[in-house]
Amino acid sequence: MQNVYVVEAARTPVARAGKQSWFTNVRADELTAIVFRELRKRVGLEDKAKQGIIDDVVWAATANAFMEQGLNMGRLSWILSDGSYDVPGCTVDRFCASGLNSIQFAIATMMVGWGGDVQFAGGVQHMTHIPMGAGADVHPDLGNYMNMMAINMGYTAEIVARRFNISREAQDQFAMESHQKCAAAQAANKTKDTIIPIKVKVPAKSTKNDPNPHKMEALYTATDHLAKAAAEKGEELAEVIVARDQGVRPETTMETLAGMAPVFMQDEAATVTAGNSSQINDAAAGVVLATDEGAKALGKKPIMKMVSWAVIGLEPDIMGIGPSLAIPKVLKRAGMTKDQIGLWEVNEAFASQSVYCQQTLGLPKDRLNLWGSGISIGHPLACTGARIATDITALFKDPDYADVEYIVESMCIGHGHGAAAIWQRVK
Repeated sequence: MQNVYVVEAARTPVARAGKQSWFTNVRADELTAIVFRELRKRVGLEDKAKQGIIDDVVWAATANAFMEQGLNMGRLSWILSDGSYDVPGCTVDRFCASGLNSIQFAIATMMVGWGGDVQFAGGVQHMTHIPMGAGADVHPDLGNYMNMMAINMGYTAEIVARRFNISREAQDQFAMESHQKCAAAQAANKTKDTIIPIKVKVPAKSTKNDPNPHKMEALYTATDHLAKAAAEKGEELAEVIVARDQGVRPETTMETLAGMAPVFMQDEAATVTAGNSSQINDAAAGVVLATDEGAKALGKKPIMKMVSWAVIGLEPDIMGIGPSLAIPKVLKRAGMTKDQIGLWEVNEAFASQSVYCQQTLGLPKDRLNLWGSGISIGHPLACTGARIATDITALFKDPDYADVEYIVESMCIGHGHGAAAIWQRVK
């Protein structure tokens, strides 16, 4: 078995999906192409003649793989990025864990010697252009085997809250703390080495919150195709450099959250609101994976490696508790115990399931999602697993966490499963 390492990582900022998204005028395949270009630059493979060292591209595009996310996103976005034709590419889907699963697929093939010495892996999601569920057509008999309401992730969040007695106050408290942690991380520019600043034309109204507070220089400029069409419709645009995640709300308080109405159910027991749920988002993220020989050829020092990986299925109605099952499984598979883990990155699909998983597993709140997660950074489905992995490389490089050797990444997955991976610092 070969060692496989993450030797480089990069991501776009995470835009908040909707009419004011900072990426409303950038397509999913272009966001992906920008990540590919930046990763190649970081490992010295800008020259096409040198790109033959890359054995494969494993990319994720989930929950509506059609329109601009259709066909083979991994392959076509590689070509769009001016990548060499001899580098193949594929696209995978495990819904919310797709970005992490694409990385795991690549690692697994490389470990057994079937995947060469260098691969790119990650994922993308553009929920402004392609809303979750658009174009879906489930089999009419599926309702004989599962509660069809569980297709709606918000419904499952309400079921988790009710079944396991997660109060509205606990959910709002968790959500507020997520925004506080994310705001503090942004103020300290913690992800400056992983985020790719992009010059893009955005809706003028969206610039009331500065997309580039640290005055970073743009590394790429988005094409004008969508911006021109928007301008022709009379939309007012502003050209800015987007260099931070859009969704964080530093002003969030328990009072503002308490004033928000439930979204997915409206009875007296309803507790899940837009404020204590993850956002819908637009973003792309990826990593460069290399064996010992690959790292040597690239001249890159390994950052981290995946120690173990696990997925697990469960009742679709309570899909949110997936991490509480996947994390014990991955620890057991690795022959490790919880006290060996220094930090926990467990995606916040909803505060109800996040609180349940934190309490059930006994995760220390001061070591959980230190820079925010799905509620504050955002949850661009197929990108999320790769976004988290990318930010974990920054955590390992941060001197504040120099004592941390292992970080767990985990998430619940729509339709009833969970995933978890253990990352180890390479010393």
